[in-house]
Amino acid sequence: MKTSIRIPKFLHELFGIQQQRTEFIIIVVFAATATLLTFLSTSSYWLQLKWYQTLVLWLLFFDISGGVVANLSTGTNEYYNYRPKSRWIFIAVHIQPLILAAVLQSHFFIAFIIWSYTIASASLINILREKVYHRLLAGALCAMAIIIFILSDIALPLPLTLIYLLYMLKVVYCFSVNHTGNP
Repeated sequence: MKTSIRIPKFLHELFGIQQQRTEFIIIVVFAATATLLTFLSTSSYWLQLKWYQTLVLWLLFFDISGGVVANLSTGTNEYYNYRPKSRWIFIAVHIQPLILAAVLQSHFFIAFIIWSYTIASASLINILREKVYHRLLAGALCAMAIIIFILSDIALPLPLTLIYLLYMLKVVYCFSVNHTGNP
Protein backbone atom coordinates (compact mmCIF):
# COMPACT_ATOMS: atom_id res chain seq x y z
CA MET A 1 0.00 0.00 0.00
CA LYS A 2 1.22 3.47 -0.89
CA THR A 3 2.21 5.41 2.24
CA SER A 4 2.65 8.85 0.71
CA ILE A 5 0.53 11.03 -1.53
CA ARG A 6 1.50 13.70 -4.05
CA ILE A 7 0.05 17.06 -3.21
CA PRO A 8 -1.40 19.24 -6.01
CA LYS A 9 0.85 22.19 -6.82
CA PHE A 10 -1.63 24.80 -5.59
CA LEU A 11 -1.46 23.23 -2.08
CA HIS A 12 2.34 22.90 -1.83
CA GLU A 13 2.61 25.86 0.55
CA LEU A 14 0.22 24.12 2.95
CA PHE A 15 1.32 20.49 2.74
CA GLY A 16 4.55 20.34 0.75
CA ILE A 17 5.10 18.37 -2.44
CA GLN A 18 4.52 15.00 -0.88
CA GLN A 19 2.82 14.09 2.37
CA GLN A 20 2.68 10.88 4.34
CA ARG A 21 -0.87 9.54 4.10
CA THR A 22 -1.17 9.16 7.89
CA GLU A 23 0.15 12.68 8.53
CA PHE A 24 -2.29 14.12 5.97
CA ILE A 25 -5.21 12.34 7.63
CA ILE A 26 -4.12 13.60 11.06
CA ILE A 27 -3.92 17.18 9.76
CA VAL A 28 -7.40 17.13 8.22
CA VAL A 29 -9.06 15.30 11.11
CA PHE A 30 -7.46 17.59 13.69
CA ALA A 31 -8.38 20.81 11.85
CA ALA A 32 -11.97 19.67 11.29
CA THR A 33 -12.42 18.34 14.83
CA ALA A 34 -10.84 21.36 16.54
CA THR A 35 -12.93 23.74 14.44
CA LEU A 36 -16.16 21.81 14.98
CA LEU A 37 -15.63 21.45 18.75
CA THR A 38 -14.83 25.14 19.13
CA PHE A 39 -17.71 26.10 16.85
CA LEU A 40 -20.19 24.07 18.88
CA SER A 41 -18.80 25.18 22.26
CA THR A 42 -18.75 28.92 21.61
CA SER A 43 -22.03 29.65 19.85
CA SER A 44 -22.97 32.31 22.40
CA TYR A 45 -20.15 34.45 20.96
CA TRP A 46 -20.27 33.87 17.22
CA LEU A 47 -24.07 33.89 16.93
CA GLN A 48 -23.90 37.60 17.80
CA LEU A 49 -21.65 38.32 14.83
CA LYS A 50 -22.64 39.31 11.31
CA TRP A 51 -22.55 36.43 8.80
CA TYR A 52 -19.31 37.61 7.15
CA GLN A 53 -17.60 38.00 10.54
CA THR A 54 -18.59 34.45 11.46
CA LEU A 55 -17.33 33.16 8.11
CA VAL A 56 -13.93 34.86 8.49
CA LEU A 57 -13.64 33.72 12.11
CA TRP A 58 -14.18 30.06 11.24
CA LEU A 59 -12.09 30.08 8.06
CA LEU A 60 -9.19 31.55 10.03
CA PHE A 61 -9.73 29.10 12.87
CA PHE A 62 -9.66 26.16 10.45
CA ASP A 63 -6.56 27.56 8.71
CA ILE A 64 -4.66 28.19 11.93
CA SER A 65 -5.60 24.96 13.70
CA GLY A 66 -4.79 22.93 10.59
CA GLY A 67 -1.54 24.84 10.18
CA VAL A 68 -0.41 23.98 13.69
CA VAL A 69 -0.38 20.30 12.75
CA ALA A 70 0.54 20.67 9.05
CA ASN A 71 3.65 22.65 9.89
CA LEU A 72 4.86 19.78 12.07
CA SER A 73 4.51 17.29 9.20
CA THR A 74 7.48 15.96 7.30
CA GLY A 75 6.07 17.09 3.94
CA THR A 76 5.54 20.72 4.93
CA ASN A 77 8.78 20.90 6.93
CA GLU A 78 10.82 19.51 4.03
CA TYR A 79 9.13 21.81 1.52
CA TYR A 80 10.23 24.92 3.44
CA ASN A 81 13.63 23.53 4.44
CA TYR A 82 14.72 23.81 0.81
CA ARG A 83 13.07 27.18 0.18
CA PRO A 84 14.51 29.84 2.51
CA LYS A 85 12.87 32.71 0.61
CA SER A 86 9.49 30.98 0.89
CA ARG A 87 9.96 30.71 4.67
CA TRP A 88 10.29 34.49 4.88
CA ILE A 89 7.24 34.98 2.68
CA PHE A 90 5.27 32.53 4.84
CA ILE A 91 6.16 34.50 7.98
CA ALA A 92 5.36 37.84 6.33
CA VAL A 93 1.90 36.88 5.07
CA HIS A 94 0.70 35.61 8.44
CA ILE A 95 -1.37 38.61 9.42
CA GLN A 96 -4.43 36.70 10.66
CA PRO A 97 -4.75 38.58 13.98
CA LEU A 98 -4.82 41.89 12.10
CA ILE A 99 -7.41 40.58 9.64
CA LEU A 100 -9.54 39.25 12.46
CA ALA A 101 -9.37 42.53 14.39
CA ALA A 102 -10.33 44.49 11.27
CA VAL A 103 -13.24 42.20 10.37
CA LEU A 104 -14.55 42.04 13.95
CA GLN A 105 -13.77 45.74 14.49
CA SER A 106 -12.35 45.09 17.93
CA HIS A 107 -9.24 44.39 19.96
CA PHE A 108 -6.85 46.08 17.49
CA PHE A 109 -4.13 46.74 20.05
CA ILE A 110 -4.13 43.16 21.35
CA ALA A 111 -4.08 41.79 17.78
CA PHE A 112 -1.18 44.10 16.90
CA ILE A 113 0.85 43.04 19.96
CA ILE A 114 0.24 39.34 19.25
CA TRP A 115 1.11 39.76 15.58
CA SER A 116 4.26 41.79 16.37
CA TYR A 117 5.53 39.32 18.97
CA THR A 118 4.81 36.37 16.71
CA ILE A 119 6.51 37.85 13.63
CA ALA A 120 9.55 39.00 15.64
CA SER A 121 9.87 35.58 17.33
CA ALA A 122 9.40 33.63 14.10
CA SER A 123 11.94 35.84 12.35
CA LEU A 124 14.49 35.25 15.11
CA ILE A 125 13.95 31.48 14.96
CA ASN A 126 14.19 31.53 11.17
CA ILE A 127 17.53 33.36 11.41
CA LEU A 128 18.78 30.84 14.00
CA ARG A 129 17.24 27.83 12.21
CA GLU A 130 20.60 26.07 11.76
CA LYS A 131 21.55 26.43 15.42
CA VAL A 132 20.99 23.35 17.55
CA TYR A 133 19.16 25.41 20.20
CA HIS A 134 16.60 26.99 17.86
CA ARG A 135 13.90 24.46 18.86
CA LEU A 136 14.47 25.16 22.54
CA LEU A 137 14.34 28.92 21.99
CA ALA A 138 11.15 28.62 19.93
CA GLY A 139 9.55 26.57 22.72
CA ALA A 140 10.63 29.15 25.29
CA LEU A 141 9.23 32.02 23.19
CA CYS A 142 5.90 30.20 22.79
CA ALA A 143 5.69 29.36 26.48
CA MET A 144 6.53 32.94 27.45
CA ALA A 145 3.82 34.24 25.10
CA ILE A 146 1.25 31.96 26.75
CA ILE A 147 2.38 32.98 30.25
CA ILE A 148 2.24 36.69 29.45
CA PHE A 149 -1.11 36.30 27.67
CA ILE A 150 -2.67 34.55 30.68
CA LEU A 151 -1.04 36.74 33.34
CA SER A 152 -2.13 39.87 31.48
CA ASP A 153 -5.71 38.77 32.14
CA ILE A 154 -6.69 39.74 28.62
CA ALA A 155 -10.45 39.52 28.35
CA LEU A 156 -11.19 38.15 24.91
CA PRO A 157 -13.97 35.90 23.70
CA LEU A 158 -12.87 32.25 23.84
CA PRO A 159 -12.66 31.74 20.04
CA LEU A 160 -10.29 34.72 19.76
CA THR A 161 -8.17 33.50 22.66
CA LEU A 162 -7.84 30.09 21.03
CA ILE A 163 -7.05 31.58 17.61
CA TYR A 164 -4.37 33.88 19.00
CA LEU A 165 -2.69 31.17 21.08
CA LEU A 166 -2.79 28.67 18.21
CA TYR A 167 -1.52 31.35 15.82
CA MET A 168 1.57 31.97 17.96
CA LEU A 169 2.21 28.24 18.28
CA LYS A 170 1.72 27.70 14.54
CA VAL A 171 4.08 30.41 13.34
CA VAL A 172 6.74 30.53 16.08
CA TYR A 173 7.18 26.85 16.85
CA CYS A 174 5.41 24.63 14.36
CA PHE A 175 6.56 26.55 11.27
CA SER A 176 9.82 28.24 12.19
CA VAL A 177 11.51 25.21 13.74
CA ASN A 178 13.25 22.66 11.52
CA HIS A 179 11.67 19.47 12.85
CA THR A 180 13.54 16.98 10.66
CA GLY A 181 17.08 18.30 10.96
CA ASN A 182 17.57 18.35 7.17
CA PRO A 183 19.00 21.50 5.52
